[in-house]
Amino acid sequence: MLATSKSGERSRRWLQERIWGSRERANSQASLRRELSNLRPLVNVAGEPLLIIAHETVALNLDRVVVDVRNPRRIAESRDEFLEGIDIAWEEGFEDWLREERQAIESARETDGDALPALPEKPLPAEVAPPSDGRPTLSILVHDQDMPPDRVATLDRIVDLLAERIAALRWLPLVGVPARIDGPEALLRMGKTLGVEYLLHCQLNPDGTATVALSQAASARLLWSSRHDLGNDGESCDPAQIANDSIAVLSVRIEADQAERVRDRPAEQLNPDELLWRARWHMRRLTRRDADEADRMLARAAQARPDAIEVLVEQARADALRCWAMGAPVPELEGLRRRAVLVRDIDPYDARAWLLLGILDLWLGQHESAAALMHESIRLEPSLASAYGHLGGCYSFSGYPGDGVQMVRNALRLAPVDTHSFHQFGQLALAGVMLGDHRQAVIDANQALARRAGYAQAHVYKIAALDMAGDLDGACRALAVLRRAKPAFDPALIERLPFRDHEWNARLRSAVERIAAAA
Repeated sequence: MLATSKSGERSRRWLQERIWGSRERANSQASLRRELSNLRPLVNVAGEPLLIIAHETVALNLDRVVVDVRNPRRIAESRDEFLEGIDIAWEEGFEDWLREERQAIESARETDGDALPALPEKPLPAEVAPPSDGRPTLSILVHDQDMPPDRVATLDRIVDLLAERIAALRWLPLVGVPARIDGPEALLRMGKTLGVEYLLHCQLNPDGTATVALSQAASARLLWSSRHDLGNDGESCDPAQIANDSIAVLSVRIEADQAERVRDRPAEQLNPDELLWRARWHMRRLTRRDADEADRMLARAAQARPDAIEVLVEQARADALRCWAMGAPVPELEGLRRRAVLVRDIDPYDARAWLLLGILDLWLGQHESAAALMHESIRLEPSLASAYGHLGGCYSFSGYPGDGVQMVRNALRLAPVDTHSFHQFGQLALAGVMLGDHRQAVIDANQALARRAGYAQAHVYKIAALDMAGDLDGACRALAVLRRAKPAFDPALIERLPFRDHEWNARLRSAVERIAAAA
């Protein structure tokens, strides 16, 4: 219908009246939106788009196609019927248009094609596959269902937010716009058509809830699924929170899936992108041996792609972890910060670089700057759980532990199974100590230590909380656990904690030393 238009363009209203004219206008508008959403990722796959969708019109890019019925010679040579076998039941507008087109073609044949202007022959442009930079790719699919309009509208809002915020992730390219599918069996077909690694599919359930799920595209294997209550009217839920929570979890799941694929393979067999996933896996283990392995993986990736932003970000993160673990002096931290600024300036929309700068500023005692940088990281990527966790810590170290608790709980909600959640519980324990809620501080410290037994800061917060609560025996037992977990622990390390008010360094250290003297 677009190809037969003189300009290749039709108004949305024209298309609605001829294809869905028997329906109510709102339904016909929704049907057109759905079909355009399905078409766009299938045909706009490389170079200049074939389908051009505007607010009021839809157009076919005639420079990219050969249309036989626009060529008089081809019309004269062919005796086939135009769109033979095509029919839309009950749609008189479509029948009228089809009849008029067939009559015009027949008249052109009778006059040897004189009725239609000749168009120059030109070859079809060669299809060029979109370049791959090795990053995992994802598409969003929506199950097409007959459900109450208010729930459909709520799901559409969630899907729009998912698309908007996934598109902002620098490490996970979003392919196409959200597309409609008509059943679970369409997952494999769409995965092959779109050529992506992962599919995020959304659907409404008969009980009024909505399910958001992540699958591998090649196998349709389910990696994660979550059900969300949309409320009685579809308005009592928070689409933004559902989108943020979903993106945070899928980020963790995709990272785990990518790491699983490369974890046991020899480094010599890994390409630069696989080396990055392997390095991330080693960095998450937080051991000196794994840190050295991560360095080797990153060095190999940097040889192949020295200016790739993903390599630069991961190298800066690895160096920051080492600086904190080794207690690097201020000049070394300042040098790393200058490198992080260069990384940020290469891609100012990458939230990870802003977060790294905020962490470094906190370690350097620049609390206001650190908080501002972390806020910018969250603005760029509202689902970045670690940014909320570090911002919560920044608030506590700045003297506002109440604000810190709220941020850290946001981080735990976004990434409840993150391997670094021990850090979040440690920050909650610190806030409990500072707020005088010693019982809760001990609970949160135990949560941190259950996840990472060697987390020295959590041991310190637990000992201090028990000491301040007057539980001398409990504090002595906690100190004994610290000595078993970290035999070389030196209370002087407490001085490195970046409190704005250094009185807190002194209070924590004196608590540990007092319990050590009493033990």
